[in-house]
Amino acid sequence: MNRLLMGLNDRRHFVISAALAGLLFLLAGGANALAVNNTVWTVSKSSSNGTCSPSATTCNTISAAVGVALSGDIIVVGPGKYNEAVTISTDSLSLFGAQAGKDAREGRDDPTKESIVDASTTGNPAFLITVPYVVIDGFTIRNGGGILPAGIAMEGTDTDTVSGVQVVNNIIKDNGVGVLLTYSDGSVVERNLIEDNNNPGTGEAAGYGVVAGFAVASAINDNEFCGNQAAALAFFITEFDVVTNNTSDNDGSFAIFLITEGSLFKHNRGRNFGAKGVLPVDVNDTSVDADAAVDIGFDNQVLEISDNDLEEGEGTISNGIAFTPIFGTSEDSEGVVIKDNRIKGFKCNGIVAEAASGQGMTRYSSLVANEIKENGQYGINIEAATTSNTNISFFENEAVGNGVLDCNDDSVASGPSGYTLGTHDTWFNDIGNLSYPKGLCTARGWEH
Repeated sequence: MNRLLMGLNDRRHFVISAALAGLLFLLAGGANALAVNNTVWTVSKSSSNGTCSPSATTCNTISAAVGVALSGDIIVVGPGKYNEAVTISTDSLSLFGAQAGKDAREGRDDPTKESIVDASTTGNPAFLITVPYVVIDGFTIRNGGGILPAGIAMEGTDTDTVSGVQVVNNIIKDNGVGVLLTYSDGSVVERNLIEDNNNPGTGEAAGYGVVAGFAVASAINDNEFCGNQAAALAFFITEFDVVTNNTSDNDGSFAIFLITEGSLFKHNRGRNFGAKGVLPVDVNDTSVDADAAVDIGFDNQVLEISDNDLEEGEGTISNGIAFTPIFGTSEDSEGVVIKDNRIKGFKCNGIVAEAASGQGMTRYSSLVANEIKENGQYGINIEAATTSNTNISFFENEAVGNGVLDCNDDSVASGPSGYTLGTHDTWFNDIGNLSYPKGLCTARGWEH
């Protein structure tokens, strides 16, 4: 992709690669599991060897070791700063930095103990991966360059996807994009600290922790995101992503979804959205700031947003969860389930289905058992539209202490009766002190 979201209107459908069955799970200590014919290569700043060879398995650059390694080999990298960009075109390599196996989210504050890959002088991503089953574990990765200046870039094609790559236990910072997954199947991003990726270099993107485009079955779990000013996570034309147990602090948006199917965003916690400023999201050669902690754009199908904690937004991040037209309105999102979330302290809405030029953004979706309180305007807000923002089901949500109304639904039923109070939606057993139409939510106290 020449641009972050080029070709969004040309929707792709994907098939999960059968190669996922062979997903490589080598982690630190994996050398003990190597077959007899595999080689362990060592990279050390103290080595005088510029190249690795079968007779000298220690050298002083990562690229040299990668260049001679065969499928299944391991490369162990000692502490130090490596000013290079590493292209990995041999499958099934495992690269272990000095902090391999150590969770990047805690106890990694001594740079002298890190294997630092700094690509600032190269004009390329720090790691470019074009083959399957690669492991990157235990590095600090920074200053990636290129058109999409990534710390780690997985770049497959529509006919040859990059499958089963693992990015674990890394500190990834000061890139434009921390991790880029393009035409990727079954990639794993876990236990990383992904922060302050706001440096575009000479590229075209900045402000992203993880970007997935044309990707299937990405697992993004247990990461800490901080200070990525466009979005911690962005999903563009993807299927079956699982995103769980991540934290976000001072990012722009937590997550953006455009043209996704069958994905899950669950058990994530975020706060202070936009507090360090907001960078724009590029969509089809236009730039726009995100407007919610979780932005649900157009054409998302069977997306679940559940059991997340979202608190406080500044600047343009004025909503907790938004069905939003700011990225375009080509098709609405259907079958989205938003349940068991706790949303507090946004200056506009807790949850909103927005409308633009008469175009709504969702239908046949459900909001269930969400706790929404102390937002500046509305708790739940359904804006009027001639199309969409209809046939939404609201069950057992609790909204209180919101500045204007706790529950608001401006949709108007266009057919036979059966909806709630003349709206084009169904509300049942929802709690809120102030609502429009009156009685949409009922006041029954608040105990949280």
